[in-house]
Amino acid sequence: MSKAIDSPALSQSPTLEGADDERKSALATLPSSDAPASQANKPPAGPPGPMQQDPSLILQGKKLAVVFTAMLLALFLIAVDQSILATALPRIASDFNAFDKQGWCSSAFVLTQTAFILWFGQFLRIYSAKWTLVGCILLFEVGSIICGAAPNVMAIIWGRAISGVGAAGMFVSMLQILAQVTRLEDRPKLFGLFGGCFGAASVIGPLAGGGLTDHAGWRWVFWLNLCVGAPSLVGCTFLLKSMLPIGADPTKRSPRDLLRQTLRMDWIGATLVLGAVTALVYALQTGGNQKPWSDGGVVACFVVAGVLCVAIFFWMRYKGDSALVPPAVFQKSPVSVCGICGASFFNRCSLLMISYAVPVFFQVTRHHDATKSGVDLLAYMLSVVITVILAGRVVSATGRYWYFLVGAPAFGAVGAGLLYTVTPSTSTAKIIGYQILCGVGTGATLQNSLFAMQAEFRDEMRLVAQATGVASFSQFLGGTVSLAIEQAALSTQLAKNFPIYAPQAPLAVIKESPLEIYSLPSDIVPSAIFAYVKSLKIVFVIPVAYYGLGIISALFINNISIKPPAAAKGDAKDAEEGKIAPVEEPKEKAEEDVAKGVAEGEVARSEGV
Repeated sequence: MSKAIDSPALSQSPTLEGADDERKSALATLPSSDAPASQANKPPAGPPGPMQQDPSLILQGKKLAVVFTAMLLALFLIAVDQSILATALPRIASDFNAFDKQGWCSSAFVLTQTAFILWFGQFLRIYSAKWTLVGCILLFEVGSIICGAAPNVMAIIWGRAISGVGAAGMFVSMLQILAQVTRLEDRPKLFGLFGGCFGAASVIGPLAGGGLTDHAGWRWVFWLNLCVGAPSLVGCTFLLKSMLPIGADPTKRSPRDLLRQTLRMDWIGATLVLGAVTALVYALQTGGNQKPWSDGGVVACFVVAGVLCVAIFFWMRYKGDSALVPPAVFQKSPVSVCGICGASFFNRCSLLMISYAVPVFFQVTRHHDATKSGVDLLAYMLSVVITVILAGRVVSATGRYWYFLVGAPAFGAVGAGLLYTVTPSTSTAKIIGYQILCGVGTGATLQNSLFAMQAEFRDEMRLVAQATGVASFSQFLGGTVSLAIEQAALSTQLAKNFPIYAPQAPLAVIKESPLEIYSLPSDIVPSAIFAYVKSLKIVFVIPVAYYGLGIISALFINNISIKPPAAAKGDAKDAEEGKIAPVEEPKEKAEEDVAKGVAEGEVARSEGV
């Protein structure tokens, strides 16, 4: 029996704007078997319910390539911006004499990006993903202009915060568009290319940042965003098609309706999340660095973050479906969803911690400048890029992503454990090999954790934006927490080891820039290098725990096959050849299909088909 039209649930599927959308909407609102055929064209009633992906929106071939290229440009903009700033920060801090605020130039971006991920997940239930993406690219560029023209470091911090909001909307919008226009079984390959683009930009960024900072000035780090953002903006504006948000009611799209829905968004929940993330980031940023962990302000921030987390939990339960994160996201498969969040969190933790530690190691032991130390990280980043792409293709071919999430982190744990054994005299070849192991462990899980969340909600498309937002939020929160833990752990170890192994070295100066070791008297340099490398070991051993916790989290994720069901076709063929007995459809099911066929005919005749 034909199952192309499958009950009023499909009336909530995303549709393209225009006359064709109205026709699809009419076909999707067919009545049940006991409703008169004359009511076939009436608009749907009742609240939106579970739904599956609308097959009419699936793109393939050249059309998909065009849409995906536009989104890759936007992703490249975010990825380059995050990595290019790292090499410029010391120069910015020096020019403005603001070394104490240097960390906030990067943390402000990560903070707002993390805090607004969930908000945009709800925003995309009201507004088109295309125009949200375009608007957020513009917002991102506004932040870059503020930074490029900044008269002081506070202007840079505010500009980075604005760019972080834009980056959050861009990221969630791209994932939403992919969920609408691609088949689930094709998505791993595309997610792999997403990860590859991100990894490639992470390689190019530090090299470009170092070159621009040394030869053109650090302001060009931000002006470059305009050069990259312009084609991205044009591509997304003219290559993407605007679609109704998943679950949106096409009869309620007037400006007044949109304003009413916007005002009903969970603004209190968004404020609570922003407050919790800000308090946590501030505590982690200052504790162990600018202030001791026992400082009253640091302790108070941890307490505030904890209290706000509890408040968020109860507020979300109170708001129900209108919450920033509807409880339905966790009710569908709570253990698996929590496992995905954990895997996303710990994967991002290990990625950023190793990305930071390896360049610092080469700066200290090989006297490499910022640009050269970016080259030293190529082995890790290229292995991440290649593994992300290959894993995506394997998942598309086999239909299984769970084995990567469970097995791949073991390679990373081995690699991080080997990095823990390095000394100032360890050969570069060995360190490259250790980086490759870590890259395989990170790359095979980087995008699969996000994809796992979309697979969980393949039949609940109305929730896919917010569910994917939860996984993305876990990733970015992991990065924020990881960098803060890394800085605090390294600072603590430096304070412990330098008085023992290099008591004559000026630790306060070396903390600001490891390369200052080589400005010390020659008889002090070897002991200072030894003390720094010994302190750096803590940064290599922590990812071992991250990889292990990632494996444990992945064990709770549902092992779902994303291959399209072909059992029915095979059974029909076997039945025809007499290998198995044909199974009769229940009488009720047959009558329902007949009624649907009659209804389809009525709609077709009314449209002159």
